[in-house]
Amino acid sequence: MLAAGRSVQAQYAPPVPQQPMPQGNSPAGYQAYPSQSPYQTLFEQNYNSEGLWYRDSNNGFGPFSHRRDFFMNLDYTYTRTRNMRGIVGYSGAQTYHQQNDPESDEIVTGLGHYNYFNAAHAGQIADLINHGMRGSGGFWNADGSGLLLDFSWGADNSSIFDARANALAGRLDTATILALQSNGGRVLPAQFNTNGQTDFGITTGQILGNGVPFDEADATTYPVFGSTSDILNRTLLNLYGIPIGDGRTISDTDTEGGNGFGVTVPYDIQFLMQHRLQTIGSSIDAAFTPFYDRGDLKINTIVGGRYLNIKEGFGLQVADSGLSYGVNAGDNDTPDNAKVFSAGNGRDDDNNFITDDPLEAGALTFNQINPFDPVMVRGYLDSEVKSNLAGPEFGMHYRLHEGKGVSFVGHTKLAAMFNNEKITLRGDNIFNHMNPDDTTTPTTLDDGFDTNNLNGPTQNAFSDSKSSVHLSPLFEQSLGAELPIFGNVPVLKNVQILEDAKLRLGWTFLLVGEVADPNQSVDYSAVNPKLDLFPQVQPDRGIFTQNTFNVGINWNY
Repeated sequence: MLAAGRSVQAQYAPPVPQQPMPQGNSPAGYQAYPSQSPYQTLFEQNYNSEGLWYRDSNNGFGPFSHRRDFFMNLDYTYTRTRNMRGIVGYSGAQTYHQQNDPESDEIVTGLGHYNYFNAAHAGQIADLINHGMRGSGGFWNADGSGLLLDFSWGADNSSIFDARANALAGRLDTATILALQSNGGRVLPAQFNTNGQTDFGITTGQILGNGVPFDEADATTYPVFGSTSDILNRTLLNLYGIPIGDGRTISDTDTEGGNGFGVTVPYDIQFLMQHRLQTIGSSIDAAFTPFYDRGDLKINTIVGGRYLNIKEGFGLQVADSGLSYGVNAGDNDTPDNAKVFSAGNGRDDDNNFITDDPLEAGALTFNQINPFDPVMVRGYLDSEVKSNLAGPEFGMHYRLHEGKGVSFVGHTKLAAMFNNEKITLRGDNIFNHMNPDDTTTPTTLDDGFDTNNLNGPTQNAFSDSKSSVHLSPLFEQSLGAELPIFGNVPVLKNVQILEDAKLRLGWTFLLVGEVADPNQSVDYSAVNPKLDLFPQVQPDRGIFTQNTFNVGINWNY
C-alpha cells in the first residue's frame, strides 16, 4: 500500500519551467526579407574581368554621384571656308584701259574685250581648306538631362592665286619655244638645253637686277635666249592691276598720272594673292530633360556658352618691270608710260610660238619708267583680322535610335557673341610707281619714293591697325551618324579600344555675322606716299561661313 502511494504518473510533454523562456529581441521595423534602406548604395555591381573581381558602387550623393552614361568623340575635320569678297583695290578708280585710252577710241583692236591689267577679285583665290581635329564628350543622366562639351581646332592653312602661273599654263615652256624658233617650227631630234637658266631668272636677276643699268638700246645678247627685248617679250605678262585713288582732284591733272578719277597700277611680272585662316573653338552646354521623347527620338533644350577664335588674313605679293612698252603700237592718245599688249585671245597671232605677248601688238620698244635701281618694283600688302568671340548660346540637341545599332545625332544652336576684333595692315611699294617726273629722262616719281626694298622697307612702307568690340550673331547646324561597324572589320574587330566604339560621320554648318573681311577692310581710296597717303584699315564686315565634314570614333561607357 505504501508503494502504491509513492507511484508517479507518466509525463507525455517536455518539462515546462515555472517561468516562460526568454524570447530574442529584434530592432523596430525588422523584416525577414530585403527592403530599401537609407544605408544602402544607389547603384552596386560586382563583375569579373580577366580573372579579377571588381565592385562598382555609387551612393547617390553629390552633383556627380548619380548614375550616368558617358560618351566621348574624337574626329578629323575637313573644313571649307567662304571666299573673301570684292576686288583688290579701289572700286572708284578708272581701269587701266580707260586711263590709257582717254579719247575712248581703242588702243589696239579688240583689246577692250579681254583682260588688260584689270583689277583682280579676291574670289579668284581657290577655295580654302583647313584640316583639323575635334574632341567632344559629356554624359546623360537617367532622366535624359546631361552635359555637352566640345573643342575644335582648324590648323593654319592658306590658298593661293598665282596669276603668273595661270597665264603660263596656256603657253609652251621657254625651251620648247626656243627650239621651235631655231628650227623653223619643227621639233628638234634632240633635247634643247638651256643649262638650267630661265627667262624669268635672267629678267629678274640680270636685266632688271640690282646694280644693272637697263639696256634700253637692246644692245645686250644672252646666249641661247636672245636679246634683252627677246627675253622681256617672253617674260612680261598682262597680269592684273591695283586700282587706287591717288589723292588728286579733277582740276589737278597729270598726263602720265591721275586726273581725279584714280589710276590702276599694272603688274607684269608677279601678281600673287593669298587667303589664310586658323580657327579654335569650344563650347559647354547643359542639356535639360527632353521636351520631346517619343519612340526613338529625343530632343533636348540646351543652354550654355561658346568661344570662337578666327584668325584670317589676306596677302598680296606683286612685282612689275617698271618699264613701258608697245606705246608706238597704240593709238595717238596712248600715254608714254603705258604697257601695250595685243588682245588676249589665247592665240599666237604673230607666229612666234608665244601667245598674247607684247610683240603681237606691233613694233616693240622697252623704256625705263621707274628711275631707281633696281628698275623692277617689288611690293606687298598683308591684312589680318583677329576675331575673339565669346557669348551665350542656346538651341536643341536631338538623338535618334540611340544605342540601337546605327544612331543619329545633331544639334541646332544660336548664339550672341561679343566680338573683340583687331585688324592690322602693313605693306610696301603699293602706289603708282609708273608716274615719273619725266618719261623721257625720269629722275624721281611724282607719287612716291625710291622703290628699292632689297635691304629693308622703303619710304613707301606703311602700317595701320584698328580695334573694336561689337556683337556678332552665330548659327550652327550639325548632323551626324554613328555606325557600329568595327566589329565586322577584320583586324579592327580585335582591337580592344574599338570593342564598343562606333564610326562617326557628320557635317556641320557654321555662320557668323559681322566678321571683318581682310580684303574688303583695306581702303585704297587715297594712296600717294608723296602726299603722306597710304592704304589704311576701314572695317568692312560681312558673313563668315564654314562647311565642315568630320569622320571619327565614338565611345559610350
